[in-house]
Amino acid sequence: MIVERGVERASLRGIGTRAGSSRELPAYHFGSKEALIGRLATRAQEQAIAATSAALERAQRDRAELTALEILCVTMDTYLELFAAADAEARAVVVLWGASLATESDLPAVREAARLRHHELTGQIQAGQQDGSIRADIDPAAAAVVVMGLVRGAAAMSLAQPDTADPNQVRKLCGDAIKALLRDNDETITRPGIARS
Repeated sequence: MIVERGVERASLRGIGTRAGSSRELPAYHFGSKEALIGRLATRAQEQAIAATSAALERAQRDRAELTALEILCVTMDTYLELFAAADAEARAVVVLWGASLATESDLPAVREAARLRHHELTGQIQAGQQDGSIRADIDPAAAAVVVMGLVRGAAAMSLAQPDTADPNQVRKLCGDAIKALLRDNDETITRPGIARS
């Protein structure tokens, strides 16, 4: 419903009707559309964290043995993989990103999720600067904005026009761009071998 009508035109009653349940059930469960949107944003972040952990397990990689840059690359690759699945929830998250850009947007949960994600990514970049896998001469907060913009833009384009490019190539190029941006030119870090299921 959010994907089809946008945030402003989607209602809890409409969502309940579409789900085949009572029109009042979403209102009872979430209380408000804002709470539903907040839960959707939180759930998307939880799924990304769980999927990243699963990707590391499949590749038999111990997080403690990876550099911060390798962890960041696996995280961003997994994030793009989730959006390549193109399910309704992923599409709704992309619609929420776009809706949160309006200056009068009333989507505090989406803005807060983006703020937290930026803070986490900034911390990952700082950790990479400390372990030497990420160059020390870049501003971590600015680099986090660039990485988030690249990945979110690629995710949005892939969902909006799924036949435009091979999702695996998009993910690979995003990973290459992130590594080119963040790592020292003298350093060679290979892409973590993540088994695809």
